[in-house]
Amino acid sequence: MKAKRLMFLVMAICLASGVKAQFYDGPDDIYYYVVTSIDGRSISTPDPDVYIFNFDGRKACQLAKEKVKTVQDNISQNPDHYNAMVETKKYEMEYTSSYSGVCYVWNDVWTFYTPAWGNRTVYQTNTYIFSRDRNSLTLEDKRKSSGPTGNGNDVTKYEMKKVDKSYFKVGRSRNPSGTLYE
Repeated sequence: MKAKRLMFLVMAICLASGVKAQFYDGPDDIYYYVVTSIDGRSISTPDPDVYIFNFDGRKACQLAKEKVKTVQDNISQNPDHYNAMVETKKYEMEYTSSYSGVCYVWNDVWTFYTPAWGNRTVYQTNTYIFSRDRNSLTLEDKRKSSGPTGNGNDVTKYEMKKVDKSYFKVGRSRNPSGTLYE
């Protein structure tokens, strides 16, 4: 009997050690990431892009990519603006264990026509690498194009930091400072 218990314990340890972590969240858990640098160059604009996510284990969804001021406007008009998107957006980002951190990948292909180039096809792969504590995100945006005038490859790397929803508050702060004025 003891040998059987020991065997089950060893099997459980082996299975648990090989499991990689995905993010399992509820529909109300929305994460906001503000772009801090692109290809190693710091962002100097007062209105950088914000990437907004929700996670459901092996799948994830980028709910929106908008400017800080747009997110502020949306939240001030409706505090549940991004929570409502959870029910209507497709969860197209797939978890992958091939990177360090927690990684999700999204792929897309599109074709467009221009008079100068003719038909061009673009293959896009976005690799989202989240730190295990979710405080930072690295996005690798890889695009490969092909067409009658040749092929091209382009990789852009974005570094982002997580911010709370309170980052987008406008108006007076809700947290008193504790300072007494007479």
